[in-house]
Amino acid sequence: MKIVQICHNYLPHIGGIEYYIKRTVDNLVQKNYKSKVLTTDMNTPLNGRKDEATYFKTSISLMRNPFSMDFTKHLISNNYEIMHLHSIWFITSFMAVLFSKKAKIVTTIHGVYPNNPNRSLKFFLLMYKPFAKFVLTNSDVIIVLSNLEKNSLIKKFNISEKKVIIIHNGINVEPCIEKKEDSIILFTGRIIKEKNPELVISAVALLPPIYKHFKIIFIGSIENQYKTHLINYAQKIGIEDRLFFIAPLDPSIAAEKNKLMNYYKSARVFLSLGSWEGQPTRLMEAMQFKTPVIAYGSGGTEDFISDGINGVILKILDPVLLAEKLDSILRDRAYAAKLGKNGRRTIELQYSWENSFLKILKVYNDLIVE
Repeated sequence: MKIVQICHNYLPHIGGIEYYIKRTVDNLVQKNYKSKVLTTDMNTPLNGRKDEATYFKTSISLMRNPFSMDFTKHLISNNYEIMHLHSIWFITSFMAVLFSKKAKIVTTIHGVYPNNPNRSLKFFLLMYKPFAKFVLTNSDVIIVLSNLEKNSLIKKFNISEKKVIIIHNGINVEPCIEKKEDSIILFTGRIIKEKNPELVISAVALLPPIYKHFKIIFIGSIENQYKTHLINYAQKIGIEDRLFFIAPLDPSIAAEKNKLMNYYKSARVFLSLGSWEGQPTRLMEAMQFKTPVIAYGSGGTEDFISDGINGVILKILDPVLLAEKLDSILRDRAYAAKLGKNGRRTIELQYSWENSFLKILKVYNDLIVE
């Protein structure tokens, strides 16, 4: 069975989609399936590129949406039995369907639509929606990560429910020994405006003086201009000495993974505030170590986080509200411990990657048998 994973970016470009694909490919190879990744070189350094992937030169990109002529030529001249696409909002997926030949198409949607998109993003999504609908219409199976995402997809695109299935995201759950906590408020993933890192800075500035020793640690890729903006903003409100930026850590490299996991273990609280999400891997990574989490209720987040039970959900992105939620966790150790314990249990029982992968593999095998 020749299976190809298609995405617009791949490791060492760090992101939840990238690592989801990495886990899928590694598991397929372990089970003696042939699988590779087709992607572009957009914003991807040469150092650390993976052997399983082909990085096609980006011809042009618009709003982080790359088009590659070399990628298109490859599709025209090669055949695959299964093409697994990741996201409907990228040209790579559209081109794959357009030149799929007889391949079966599986599409995983890592976030159907953003909450509260800005004007430019809303305009782009409106213009691109017919291309996204084309991908969905021609997909044999559509995988969504949660029930909320399934409902959103059907409502926005009027897609037949029959070919939409839910396969939760998952992680390879690590052992959880006793936490060694530090005074850290942790934020991982791409540091971009849509993930709302400025809100974190605003909220921390509103915390009572007893928390003035707490550090905000951002781990992930960030453009220099935006980093300067965040530092200047923190300086303006008097907390610039509490900001720390750490370069992206690749979970497929043992030393970098260990470093990342240690940050999750030592954090007093973890924040995920993105307005366009599926089921964030980084939330699961934090929860497995009993670290209490605060998350904005976008995408499928509320399908696995119950407010006040195994984490905290923000209904609106407001710095005063976030500061209140941070204070409740940092001040009340028993409450934080309850959230952490229940969070770990949620991941152990429902979000193991092994279970998710077996369901993906069944999708592949069922399509080939048809």
